[in-house]
Parts: sequence; structure tokens; C-alpha cells
Amino acid sequence: MKRLLLGIVGAALCSAGLAGEVRDPMRPPQRNAAHQAVVDSTPVLSALFISPTRRAAIVNGRLVHEGDSLGEYTIVALLDDGIRYQRRGELHEQHLLANELHVKKPAASVARLANGGS
Repeated sequence: MKRLLLGIVGAALCSAGLAGEVRDPMRPPQRNAAHQAVVDSTPVLSALFISPTRRAAIVNGRLVHEGDSLGEYTIVALLDDGIRYQRRGELHEQHLLANELHVKKPAASVARLANGGS
């Protein structure tokens, strides 16, 4: 009887230890803190909006202008092809790649050309 009781208790302890290791296969893997620190160390520039009167950019998914702060970053300048930002007292630049630059012209000038105007 003692052997049976010890076997049941042992099996219960083993299954409890394994239960902590079971992971949902449909859930994406968790990133470790070192990887997250690398990701957080550089802002992600997605787009630039430049008009004759103002400039804006999409950085880390947010619309920003010169002087705006994103966490520990301060947007110092919006350049023709990127941003200049300050982090911990140091200036850095991030540029869009040449194949990411798409210059769009106002729709009025396209319509005028389609109608034969210059």
C-alpha cells in the first residue's frame, strides 16, 4: 500500500513539474529582455510628410513633428530623407532607404496633365 501511495505522490509531483513547461503552440514566442532592449534602442522611421508649410513623420507608429518627444528620444529635425533625433544628449540620424522614398505630386497637377494641360 505504501508503494502505491508513493507511486501516486511521485507521479503527481512529476506531472506538476511538467505542467509549468507546457506552452501554447499557437502563441508567438516571448522575446527576451536583451532582444527588446536592442529593438527599443533605435526609433523606427516609417514615413515622411513634407509640404511647403510643414513637415511630419511617422516614428514608432506615431505622427511626430520637430520638437516632439517619444520616450527618451526628442525629434530635433525632419530632413528631406530622414530624421535627426537626440537620445541621452547624443544626436543621431535615421534615413529612409532610397527604395522607400516615394515622391507624390498633388492630384491637381496630374489631372491637368491628363487633360493635355502643362
